[in-house]
Amino acid sequence: MLELRNLTVHYGHTRVVDDVTLSLAPGQTLGLAGESGSGKSTVALSVLRLLPKTARVDGDVLLDGEDVRSMSWGRLRAVRWASASIVFQGAMHSLNPVHRVGDQIAEPMRLHGTSGNVGDLLEQVELPREKAQAYPHELSGGQKQRVMIAMALACGPRLVVADEPTTALDVIVQARVLGLVTRLVAERGLGLLMISHDLSVLAGTCDDLAVLHRGALVERGPAREVVARPRHPHTAALAAAFPVIGDPAHRRVGPAPAREPLLQVRDLVVDYGRTRAVDGVDLAVGRGEVVALVGRSGSGKTTLARAIMGLHKPASGRVVFDGAEVPSKGRGLKAFRRQVQLVLQDPASALNPRHRVRDAVAEGLRVHGVGGDVDALVAAAVERAELRPASRYLDSLPHELSGGQQQRVVIAGALVLQPRLLVADEPVASLDASVRGEVVALLLRLRAELGLATLLITHDLGLAWQIADRVAVMHEGAIVEEGPADRVLLAPSHECTRALVRAVPAL
Repeated sequence: MLELRNLTVHYGHTRVVDDVTLSLAPGQTLGLAGESGSGKSTVALSVLRLLPKTARVDGDVLLDGEDVRSMSWGRLRAVRWASASIVFQGAMHSLNPVHRVGDQIAEPMRLHGTSGNVGDLLEQVELPREKAQAYPHELSGGQKQRVMIAMALACGPRLVVADEPTTALDVIVQARVLGLVTRLVAERGLGLLMISHDLSVLAGTCDDLAVLHRGALVERGPAREVVARPRHPHTAALAAAFPVIGDPAHRRVGPAPAREPLLQVRDLVVDYGRTRAVDGVDLAVGRGEVVALVGRSGSGKTTLARAIMGLHKPASGRVVFDGAEVPSKGRGLKAFRRQVQLVLQDPASALNPRHRVRDAVAEGLRVHGVGGDVDALVAAAVERAELRPASRYLDSLPHELSGGQQQRVVIAGALVLQPRLLVADEPVASLDASVRGEVVALLLRLRAELGLATLLITHDLGLAWQIADRVAVMHEGAIVEEGPADRVLLAPSHECTRALVRAVPAL
């Protein structure tokens, strides 16, 4: 069905894919693994000739024996969606925010004149038919990802390329999406090329696994065999990069002493219209403590964080910082926000694409009217975020940086105000294994050096095991379990926590 022969791709003088040869048969699932910059997405985009015009492509890309590179534009349009389709990484960026999702699923069917029913497609991906009338912002991350899968299946393709289809999804939604993909491959006889940096996802879904490193194919074989007995050092490093819950070697913090509270949330309630998003939450973060707030998508984690920051007005309850209640507006709220900084999940969205690093990091100083040598303060924050030397990065634009470097810029923008608490919302969800490890090490070093406390919002229980002193589990707007990380994750008492732990994919 798909055959890549000696595929080589250059951007200018840089070779990003180096002589890759792969094949995929109908009904087969092939995983393609590697860290950021290894060439995975470039290979995926090559399949449907979606690379920018600046790319130079050599070698053969054959779909059912026909060379994609030599197709006319008319023939290529007929092949896209109908013969081969792609599920892009990050459904939140792939769906048009002003169109209903049903219209977006129907669009490829209109283009290709194929028959089909949007409601039937939604049911195939385990969504109710009425979701066709929803706009993307009305859906959770997992629902949007399933809409993208429905769109990819709309014209009955024989090949689906899925680029990080479960990135940033909670473990239960991830398990459902992967189970759905596996079922559709079996029922339809699809060929599936799945791209991920997470070997546990690929090992549980794919028949075969290929590993890219610096553009070259370094290992291929049966997926579980490659993961269990890697032959190449890079494959072994990828397998070792994800923390295993219960493994003491992956726990980066020791037993936590009792800490005096820095932040206290008391009986906080947040409503969206008639929907109660946060329901009477009590939560504390001690000085220098890392508290992981975990739970499924839609459990209220991010809403709670935004209410703490004063970005959502609570219906009732209080936020107390350093012994004083945080006001809902005015100078008191602004002074609080200087000491408590928010680190967002997606650095590409958090950074203004037109602002250079120096301006992005200096923005907080301008907002809060901080005087002194701004250039020196910015350079020091950039260095502290481990972008060294700072002079190399200060004039860079976001698109010139890797995902890990962008996240460090966001962290530098928080550090420049010398805060006492970080509220970090999924800070490593979109990062590959090696970069994730570097950001985790950075957060731990900042705690050790600065006594910085962190409220870590995550669906990643492995990350919570790795760096959190305490874990609080949120379900349907309420905290249902809280305690030391080892106790909550190894001996959970609430069924919601047990379900989250069971859903974590295992290598």
